[in-house]
Amino acid sequence: MKKEGFWTSNYNDIQDVQKELSKMKKKIKVYDTTLRDGEQSIGVSINAQEKLKIAKRLAAAGVDRIEAGFPASSEEDRIAVSNIVKEVKDAEIWGFGRCNVNDIKLTVETGAKYTVCEILTSPHKMKAWDLNEEIVLKRIRDAISYAKQENLYTAFFAVDATRANPEFLKKAYQTAVNDCGADEIVLVDTLGVATPETMAYLTKLVKSWVDVPVAVHCHNDFGLSLACTIACLKEGADCAHVTVNGLGEKSGNTDIAELAIALQGLYGVEMNLKLEELLETSKLVEEISGIPVSSMRPVVGDKVFTRESGLVVAQMLVYPPSVEGYAPEVVGRKREVSLGKKSGKKSIEYVLGQLNLEINDDKVDFLLDEVKKLSIEKGGTVSLEEFKTMALEYNK
Repeated sequence: MKKEGFWTSNYNDIQDVQKELSKMKKKIKVYDTTLRDGEQSIGVSINAQEKLKIAKRLAAAGVDRIEAGFPASSEEDRIAVSNIVKEVKDAEIWGFGRCNVNDIKLTVETGAKYTVCEILTSPHKMKAWDLNEEIVLKRIRDAISYAKQENLYTAFFAVDATRANPEFLKKAYQTAVNDCGADEIVLVDTLGVATPETMAYLTKLVKSWVDVPVAVHCHNDFGLSLACTIACLKEGADCAHVTVNGLGEKSGNTDIAELAIALQGLYGVEMNLKLEELLETSKLVEEISGIPVSSMRPVVGDKVFTRESGLVVAQMLVYPPSVEGYAPEVVGRKREVSLGKKSGKKSIEYVLGQLNLEINDDKVDFLLDEVKKLSIEKGGTVSLEEFKTMALEYNK
């Protein structure tokens, strides 16, 4: 059954398609890692005060879990995590650390009750760090056991899991969960090198190995992080790792707004996320990170609800579902019409109405021609001020 304000494909609801979604959880948890993995974007540095500001905004948007930082990485991060633990009460506050007892100790000192423990699991990573499987397993045992001794809710984060040997990956996950008591595991595609089909397969596989919740953490190197995340959720993963504006190492992580609109609008999955809060969240992170958001980015891009093509505007004015998959109001936005080379008569009439301007009907076509000419001259759109000046000239 379609939600109000969504006008999606009727084929989404047919029985054969819905069968594919039988394992998907009815409600998904969102784990935001903007303050840790997002900060790993090149050139981004977020101080403790800014992290607190972003964390409060994430909580207001309904994020379930906020990864507040990596306490072992710097004093600044320790301060940030401590402050967020004290001041943000509407979300779980997580610390991030390596499978290293000292990292866990520093997380405990911040007051966080939830932690991620990461360690590499692929032969590629082991070669880079001159490690072997026995050393990795020992570090898992030491760190996870200590985290549980400190009563932390602990997620084991298998770095580069999608390139790990399956026998070792199984051993790593089972060591963390069965031997040491990890509360959940994270299936990690560190380099974004797995297909959605692979991620679905791996989700089924790891769920057969351990009986704890599974979270998914995907990178976007091949442009498939969202598809891979959804593939895991379709196979029963419980939680999705995301960042605001898709920030993150290399090509970034799964974008929070894209996941939210897809799950709620296309899959009918419940989330605590408030869609109408995502634009403000995006703008805040854009300002602090200094990384601009594409005007065409789904949900939060400046121009995603703006129409220029005369044919599209004509349809939108008569019946918005003819040109929209969801109403802008769903995400706290509104429709706009842009004037330019591709505009039509209906666009001119609409903008005149918006500006409370009237001109003779026989002059509308001439005004349209002038708009097109100016747009071609400028190589871009015609501003409202420019249009208003032209319209007033024609009205003399």
